[in-house]
Amino acid sequence: MNKILEINGLSKKYGRIQAVNNLNLTITSGQVYGILGPNGSGKTTTLGMILDVVAPTDGGYQWFGGEDPVKSRQKIGSILETPCFYNYMTAVQNLRVAAHIKECSFDRIDEVLKQVNLYERRNDPFKTYSLGMKQRLSIAAALLNDPPVMILDEPTNGLDPQGIAEVRDIIKNIARQGKTIIFASHLLDEVQKVCTHFCILRKGVKLHDGKVEDILGETNIVEISGDDNAQLLKSIETFKGTKSALHENGSVKVELEENFTSADINQYCFENDITLKKLLPQTKSLEQEFLKILDEN
Repeated sequence: MNKILEINGLSKKYGRIQAVNNLNLTITSGQVYGILGPNGSGKTTTLGMILDVVAPTDGGYQWFGGEDPVKSRQKIGSILETPCFYNYMTAVQNLRVAAHIKECSFDRIDEVLKQVNLYERRNDPFKTYSLGMKQRLSIAAALLNDPPVMILDEPTNGLDPQGIAEVRDIIKNIARQGKTIIFASHLLDEVQKVCTHFCILRKGVKLHDGKVEDILGETNIVEISGDDNAQLLKSIETFKGTKSALHENGSVKVELEENFTSADINQYCFENDITLKKLLPQTKSLEQEFLKILDEN
């Protein structure tokens, strides 16, 4: 995989406050990389430094294997703060202003408006837009020059559930085009649903980084049910992979021994002519693992 961004020992200090402390990260092509952490953890400061709008105190970074900084910035679409457009202008007019600033043509305006589901409202003034629509217009502006990299700082912050879902779907669609996305958020559920890789920051220090799928997966708890749960409980207690089992809320909850999975329970029931109506492995959530990592550190 091609390296898109390498961060080496990046630090930022504001007086006595260490906003980011010796951060090291590598992001490769095609990743949707979530920078996760509570408010004040250094996420926005990190994005500001890699976009060259905040000067690092120490350390450095390089884009695209060390490409010239001016050329590299032309390949990055970004949203750092709240949407900022002219209230009296329409979406099309605002995007023409953005295209002029980016020194790119107007040819992609209709395309990006369709991409963020604003084409039908393209001729309405910005002041009539909801917060979610304003955020989507920001994404459209960032896409105007078709950059291979997108940087989004808290893109769903302050949105209602519908707005969050809309922005999430747009981010997923952008990722399917092969773009690399760097996505800062304190919303654990959104990172879990959108990102392929993530890191956790707290008080500017990296506590963890890796693949989202590696930290999730099944737990050793499986919920099953059948026509006769009392008999099912007796049967499953004889399964060699059962550590403990109990009847709870209309199901049988099974805690498995190490190295046993839900597939082993399914195979056991099949071989013993037991028909299951439900077999539900409990999975880890990013929230659980996030809190666990914070507690360990």
